[in-house]
Amino acid sequence: MPRRVTSLAPPAPLAALCFLALAAIRLPSALALECDEAMTGFHDNEIKSQAWQDIAHANVQAIRDAVADDPCYAMMRAGDGRGPLFWAHEFYNQEIIDVLVHHGADRAARDRGGKRPDQMIRAPPMTFEAPPADDEEEYEYEPDDDDDDVYVTKSSPPHDEM
Repeated sequence: MPRRVTSLAPPAPLAALCFLALAAIRLPSALALECDEAMTGFHDNEIKSQAWQDIAHANVQAIRDAVADDPCYAMMRAGDGRGPLFWAHEFYNQEIIDVLVHHGADRAARDRGGKRPDQMIRAPPMTFEAPPADDEEEYEYEPDDDDDDVYVTKSSPPHDEM
């Protein structure tokens, strides 16, 4: 009886498909090598400040647009070593976390203090209040019958009357 030899290696087409699938999964991480210092360096700039604002205000669409325009956005780091993934954990926004991880954000990254994104203390919810209204001067109108009303304020008298 002839001896049957079995190979432990998968058929060539299956192996190629597996390789392409793994390469596609790792593609955003590979792009991190191409990111410039302006994005990944531990320093602050307007782009990073805007990213923090978008994440703090749960502006998911802005984050999606930003990583679509520049995949390095997911890997950027601010002066304290934190970046979008840290902030998304801080504000506990799972949707933004998923978007960033999908685009190559490093879950094992460490900030200057040695913390990982998932070790961030949850920030209190952002509440939006209208700014206080300026104290508008109240006006009293002197009674008259014509249309040229004179305004008298309750504020202090003009400088020349003091």
